[in-house]
Amino acid sequence: MKVTSIKEEGLSKIYQIIIPYSKVDKAIEVRLKEVALNAKIDGFRKGKVPVSIIKSRYETQVRGEVVEKQVSESIKNLFLEKKIRPAIQPKVDFEGKPLDEKDIKFKLSIEVFPEIKMIDFSNINLERLIANVKDMEVEKALKEIADGQKSFEPIKDKRKSKKGDAVLIDFKGKIDGEYFEGGSSENHQLELGSGQMIPGFEDQLVGLNINDEKELKVTFPDNYPNKKLSGKKSIFEVVIKNIMVSKKTSINEDLAKNMGFPDLRTLKESIKKQIEANYAKTSRNRMKRDLLDILSKQYNFDIPESMAENENKIIWERFEQDRKAGLLDDQDKGKTDSQLKKEYRLIAERRVRLGLLMQEVGSKNNISVDEDEVKNVIMQEARRYPGEEKKVLEFYKKNPEALNAVRGPIYEDKVIDFIIKNSAVSEKKVNSDQLFKETSNKVNKKSNKSKSGQLKGKKLLSKKSGNK
Repeated sequence: MKVTSIKEEGLSKIYQIIIPYSKVDKAIEVRLKEVALNAKIDGFRKGKVPVSIIKSRYETQVRGEVVEKQVSESIKNLFLEKKIRPAIQPKVDFEGKPLDEKDIKFKLSIEVFPEIKMIDFSNINLERLIANVKDMEVEKALKEIADGQKSFEPIKDKRKSKKGDAVLIDFKGKIDGEYFEGGSSENHQLELGSGQMIPGFEDQLVGLNINDEKELKVTFPDNYPNKKLSGKKSIFEVVIKNIMVSKKTSINEDLAKNMGFPDLRTLKESIKKQIEANYAKTSRNRMKRDLLDILSKQYNFDIPESMAENENKIIWERFEQDRKAGLLDDQDKGKTDSQLKKEYRLIAERRVRLGLLMQEVGSKNNISVDEDEVKNVIMQEARRYPGEEKKVLEFYKKNPEALNAVRGPIYEDKVIDFIIKNSAVSEKKVNSDQLFKETSNKVNKKSNKSKSGQLKGKKLLSKKSGNK
């Protein structure tokens, strides 16, 4: 094998590789003999088929197998010899026809991982914000829980419906004079002013009496998930079957028992622990962002262009989806595509660079993710869909990419925790307002956008549902 370097610019490399035909021819002869030993051809005993017949039947196939193996082995040997770590799948361009009876010549184009020199993490200064949970915060959360548990009872005195009431309705929706699938329901309880339905629906039900019938004229939003309905004008035939008023839920032992707790004290303790966990998570996320900002400044190594391009493509496609759905960040509004592409390109490069750094830190410190850790996360996800747990588990079982999407964040968090553990961390006591204020001020919305979507449960009749 003869290797000639054609290009070595940064992380991009091109080599010409020549494999002598004599080597290929010898390998073909060896392989044909192996085939001859096991070939079953009518008129001949196993292992007694003449070489000429084996060649006529199998030489083309064998030649292809041998060429593929020789090319693969030559690339592998090149990587070992030059200690190359390919960042992406190498590109092979043959010169001439590789199956001809002559030397195999091809160009190998690759991008390699950069060499990353580790800094002393003990020189990194981080601050952990500590916020204690006050009794008033527990009481506030408890009140919100009670408000969320509110129930409705029929009005005692006859009157018209008003915002805050719940109405029991039957409705049937039409578009262009035709009833459409998912546009009807019976005995549907709707709280007026909740924003559960599409714009204009609930407002038109204010000021009606029991047994009133009304046609509601509404238009589905342009960004409605069900594309068949988005932007469509519709008419809903609605009957008011009952009007109900909210019944205040008292904060007492009964509330606690209804929520599965033995008493109110235990419920409060549970709420306090949840708030503490939320504060700790917020503080950790803030510290993580600070750490990533520091690492981004400390490390400015070259990254594979193809990886940057792929990440940039993912980010821009997501941006286009958000723009189409009318979900642009305020900081993006009013900017030209040229400005936005430049900004998002920098974000893509930052993500790739930090991702490569996380991999390197993890590799050098033997950090890994075991299967139990992955299973725990998947089980947590499955519990979010009562009655659908089996489907969620099957989804991950059948989709390796989804599994990798779970494994990636776990690995990153373990690496982050390792760096934090080895950094100089000071603590600062703050109140909850300061904790969330300082956190929100640090957030770079663009650079911290989620890379992958998650399944989200939606009410069938919500504004963003695929059904009316």
